[in-house]
Amino acid sequence: AATFALSEGNLNFTDINGELSIFRPSNNANTLALANGGKIFTENRNVQNELIASPLKISSSASSVVFGESKDYLGTAETEGRIVSNFDVDAGKPFSFNFNAGLNQVTAIDDPTIENAKASGDVSFFLLDTTDIATDNLDSFIESELISNTNSNILKNSLDFFSLTSVLNTRGNDDFVINKFSKNIKLFQEDSQFQYGGNQEFARTLIGGSLERVFDKKANLTLLAVRRTQTRVTAPEPSISLALLLLSVLIAIATKSKRQTETSISLSSIKAWK
Repeated sequence: AATFALSEGNLNFTDINGELSIFRPSNNANTLALANGGKIFTENRNVQNELIASPLKISSSASSVVFGESKDYLGTAETEGRIVSNFDVDAGKPFSFNFNAGLNQVTAIDDPTIENAKASGDVSFFLLDTTDIATDNLDSFIESELISNTNSNILKNSLDFFSLTSVLNTRGNDDFVINKFSKNIKLFQEDSQFQYGGNQEFARTLIGGSLERVFDKKANLTLLAVRRTQTRVTAPEPSISLALLLLSVLIAIATKSKRQTETSISLSSIKAWK
């Protein structure tokens, strides 16, 4: 008996019309593998957030993979990436960009009576008006409200937003792909293929679109992009002993800081690349 789960996510911004002043990426990735007689493989691949200065392009991508064989195992792999980009926009001039968002989830099992595989992913972005935040306070705002602990109230009051979410679960009927977006988002591409039910499932979605806004006064805007991938396989569901072991491992992980890469790039550094 074998199980497999794959989750891939990517989010790209191109043709950005705005003066970039701050670029701040953050990446987290975790795996967990527990086996009691079975075999388990977990991996996160191509986890990256990237800035290309000329022409300006911002991208985020990752994939999470887990594979299990035999019995009595649990495996998970997950990533979360965030990118915060800050822009100065002159009065009367449009702020605009094109974007494409993609998710690819695959699950497979042999025996639905004891095995389970789950894959999920989401990509989203939020455009925030940060004109009233003093320049000296922008870095601390980005760190405390958008990178370390996203303030949900701030996101609820965003100028514009887009989100794409996909979930596959071989046990149950909660498979879905859904996207939501604000009125200033224009979509020009929507491709989706999926197969739900049975021992093998997949869902592949690609959405392309654009955003454009014009401000009466000089504005400062912050774009938060979020990308997550999650996978999980079990055979069977964890026994009491395995569950206790899992709990102790999670407690140990919680006491350590996650692997995280963060970079702040000033406007002068970006200009130096050009």
